Amino acid sequence: MDEFIPWNSQPLDVWANRYAEGNFIDLAGRRTHFVERGQGKPVVLIHGFNLDLHTWIRNLDQLAARFKVYAPDLWGQGYSTRTFGLWI
Repeated sequence: MDEFIPWNSQPLDVWANRYAEGNFIDLAGRRTHFVERGQGKPVVLIHGFNLDLHTWIRNLDQLAARFKVYAPDLWGQGYSTRTFGLWI
């Protein structure tokens, strides 16, 4: 990469459509990004505060060999929505 491009240099939707691997789903009116791999019993990987699903990137394929793995970006992190309000 020739030049550093900060993540907030363009709208999140534009950035996500260009770079995000995986899928998006609407949860309670919030666009939520996630990666889904494998088959079998489901395993949901939840990352820590101020991180994103890439916390699990080196584990996804190994887990997906035996399980259906879901790794979301929590709201406010990664490619998921960064808008907050009442959580009703």
